[in-house]
Amino acid sequence: MIRRALLPALLGLSLLLSGCGFKLRGAPEYQNLAALTVTGGSYDLRNGTLDALEASGVAVHDAAPQTLRIDSERFGRRTVAVDAQGRAAEIELRYSFFWQLADSKTSTAITPRRQITLVRNFNYDPENATASSDEESYTRQDMYRDATWQLLRQLDAATRDMFIDNATDDGAPAPTPEGAQPDPGTL
Repeated sequence: MIRRALLPALLGLSLLLSGCGFKLRGAPEYQNLAALTVTGGSYDLRNGTLDALEASGVAVHDAAPQTLRIDSERFGRRTVAVDAQGRAAEIELRYSFFWQLADSKTSTAITPRRQITLVRNFNYDPENATASSDEESYTRQDMYRDATWQLLRQLDAATRDMFIDNATDDGAPAPTPEGAQPDPGTL
């Protein structure tokens, strides 16, 4: 009985969402990046970024026309709560870095320097230091993964902006950079 009443409601909701242009966020496309050089960053952030870029079809090598610079990477740790004995009960991890896309030949900035900051809290049990240490390690790895995807989403948005900014006055897309493929939806 409830299923019969729920089916039209779900159908109506899906039609409403599709009619307003809603769609799930897809994988980053990097419209103006066929190749990219990546400099800086810790091992975890750098390797996650390289793997994701290559999986998206971006060739990563030192002779690319653009460079993704990652710098000022910091990991902070502080106690945010204590137990009755004054021991740490909750820990805050703060991870931040800056990134910028630049021309490889001239080192001229293509995008403004942008910051990504992540903050995570986890419970710390002084009676079980091993488990708490493992929890901190897992939280750090999760933060690296999240930071990688935030960086890639911001890079995707920046490359989309580059494509829009490079359009000519008559509305036709400008020639794409060396080796880049134009977005078929804009032709």
